[in-house]
Amino acid sequence: MKVYRPEIDGLRAISVIAVILYHAEFTVAGHTLFRGGYIGVDVFFVISGFLISKILLTELEATGRIDFLKFYARRARRILPALFAVILTTMPFAYCLLLPSELLDYANSIGSSLLFGSNIYFYSTAALYGEPSTLLKPFLHTWSLSVEEQFYIGFPILLLIVRRYLKSRFLPCVLLVASLSFVLCVVTVRYDHQQAFYSPLTRAWELLGGTLLAFQEVRRGRTRPRPLLSAAGLVLVLGSLILFRKDTVHPGVLTAIPVIGTCLVLAFAGHQDAVGRLLASRPAALTGLVSYSLYLWHYPIFAFWRLTDLHFSNGDKFLAVAATVLIAVVSFVVIERPLRHTRRSRVLWITLSSSVATITAAVVSAVSMAGFPHRLDEVYPPLAQTNEARLESTFHSLNNDIQPGKPIIFIIGDSHARNWSIALKNYIDDDRYEIVSISYLNCLVEIKNDIVRAPSRASIYDQYCIPFERYVNDKSLLSRTKAIFLTSLRPFEYTVNPFRFELISWMKSHSDNARVFVFGNYFQLEESQSCLGLMFQRKSDASICLREASYPPANQPLQQLPFFPSDLAFTYVDIVKLHCDYNKEKCLTSSRGVPFITDWNHLTAEFLTTLIGDILEKRTADLRGDGLLDFLVLPHARLSERTASSQPNAGPTSSASP
Repeated sequence: MKVYRPEIDGLRAISVIAVILYHAEFTVAGHTLFRGGYIGVDVFFVISGFLISKILLTELEATGRIDFLKFYARRARRILPALFAVILTTMPFAYCLLLPSELLDYANSIGSSLLFGSNIYFYSTAALYGEPSTLLKPFLHTWSLSVEEQFYIGFPILLLIVRRYLKSRFLPCVLLVASLSFVLCVVTVRYDHQQAFYSPLTRAWELLGGTLLAFQEVRRGRTRPRPLLSAAGLVLVLGSLILFRKDTVHPGVLTAIPVIGTCLVLAFAGHQDAVGRLLASRPAALTGLVSYSLYLWHYPIFAFWRLTDLHFSNGDKFLAVAATVLIAVVSFVVIERPLRHTRRSRVLWITLSSSVATITAAVVSAVSMAGFPHRLDEVYPPLAQTNEARLESTFHSLNNDIQPGKPIIFIIGDSHARNWSIALKNYIDDDRYEIVSISYLNCLVEIKNDIVRAPSRASIYDQYCIPFERYVNDKSLLSRTKAIFLTSLRPFEYTVNPFRFELISWMKSHSDNARVFVFGNYFQLEESQSCLGLMFQRKSDASICLREASYPPANQPLQQLPFFPSDLAFTYVDIVKLHCDYNKEKCLTSSRGVPFITDWNHLTAEFLTTLIGDILEKRTADLRGDGLLDFLVLPHARLSERTASSQPNAGPTSSASP
C-alpha cells in the first residue's frame, strides 16, 4: 500500500524555494543572495529517481512485469496539463515582447520540450545556464524536466534488460551505471561544462542515487529513522545551497554533497525526529505539493517581467515571486490536481491532444515564419536590417586574399572583432597594408612552447577558432605585422578571455615591433537588456538605449582596472571621448536606420563604420598624435555622405540626440 510521506514534500519545498530565489537574484549591498540555489534541481533529481524507481520496482516485484501504458499515462497526467497551461498562457506575451530571434528560440525550446529534449536543444544553442542572457529565455528551466523524462524512458528499459538477462544483479548493474555516469560527469565538466550540465548521461548518477534507495526500501522495507543521519543530510543540502557559488564546478565531485544529503534525508528522516517533523510541517508539505507548478511558472514570469522592467529591483523581484506563488496555487488547484486525478479519461486525453495540436501549430508557424520579423519594421526598417545582415556576413571572407610581402595589420578580439573588422577595413590604407581579422570567440586559448592552441568550447565556434589558430601561428604574417588592433568587450575588465594581453604581447614579440592599439567600447546596456528589445517594446528609436546605457563611465581610471597591462606598450583609443566627450546629447544613436547596438553591447557594423568615419574627420589631429593615422586614411566622399545621414529616415543632420 502506498504511504504518503510529507517529509518528501518538505524536501521538495526546500528545493523549489532555493531555485526560485536563485533565479530571482535578490541583492543586498551589491551581493547576490542564494547563489547556490541551483542545487535545488539536483535535490529534485534524487527525489524523482527515488519515487519513480520505487513505483516501477514495486510493480515489478508484485506482478513480474511493468505496465508501460499505465506508467506513461500517470507521467502524462502528472506533467503535461500544467506544462501545457504555462506554454499556452505565455504565447501571447512571447509574440508581443520577444524579438524574432528570441521568439524563434522560444518556439524551438517549446518544441524540444514537447519531444523531451529541451536540455539537448539548449546545449546545442550554447545557452549558458545562470548567465544574464539566459534569464530571458522563458523555457530554459524545462531542461531539467527533459532530463527526468529521458530517465523515465531509459530506466524502465534498463530495468527490464537486467531482469531478463542478469536476473538478480540489479544492484551491481545500477551501481556500475551510476559510477560510470559520475566519472563521465567529473571528466566532462573539465572540458565542456555545458555538456556536463545538460547531458542526461552526466546527470544519471543523481537520479540513480534515488534508485538505490528505492531498491533498498522495496526489498528490505523502510530503514529505521535515524535522527543524526537525517539531520546530517539536511545540513549537507542546506550547506550546499548556502556555500555553493557560481564558480563552483557543477555538476562535479562537489555535487555529491547535496546528492548524498538528499539520500540521507530520504532514507532516515521520520515523523519521530526533528528533521522529519520540520519537513512534514504543514507549510513545508503544502509548498512541496505545489512545487511542480511553482517550478513551471516562476521562470517565464521572471523572464517576461525582466523584459518589461528596465530596473528589476528587489521590490520587483518580490512582486514577481508573489505573482508566481499566486498563479502556481491557482494552476495547482484548477489544472494540475483535477486533471491528475480525474476519472474522465476521455476528456483528459482530448484536452491534452488538443493542446499538443495547438502548441505544435504555433511552434511550426513561428519557426516557418522565422519569428515573424515584420513586427520589427516599425522600429528597424527592413532595408536597414537587410543591409546590416549583409555587412555582418562578410566577416569570414575578409582574409580570403592576403597578399604576400605587404605589411600586416592584425584586428583581433572576441565577438566584437567581427563588426570592428568590417568597419575598420573601410579606413585602413589597403595600398600599404594587408588586413588579417581574427576572433577568439569561445576559444580556449593557451600559449605553450611558442605555439598558440585554441580549441573551441563547442563545435559551433570552430568557424572562429580554427582560422584564429591558423593565422595567429603564421610566423610569416607575424614577422611583417606593423599594428595590432584589439577590439574586445571591456578590454581591461571582462573576466572571460583573460589571456588577451598575454596573447597580444606574444604576437608583438614575433612582429616587426608592431604598434598596439586598444579600442574602447561605445555605450552599453546592462547584460539583461537588449537595445532592439527596448525599441520594440517601447516603440522607440535607439535613443532609448542611449538613455539607459550605464557603461562606460566618463574618466574611468584605466590603470586601476583588473586586467590593465602595465607591462605592455599600447595606445588606448577612447571612442566615446573622441566622438562626443561622453555628452549623450551629442552622441550618434543610429546610422541609415541601423541602431548603434541591437543587443546589449555589440556595435552594429553599419553604425561603427559611420562612427569611425565621424571620429576620423573631426579628431584628425588627435589621431595623428596617437599614431593611428599611420595606418588609417581619412574617409572619402562616400563615407562622408554616410556620416551625414546617421538617423532613421533622417535628413542631413549628423548627430542624433536622445
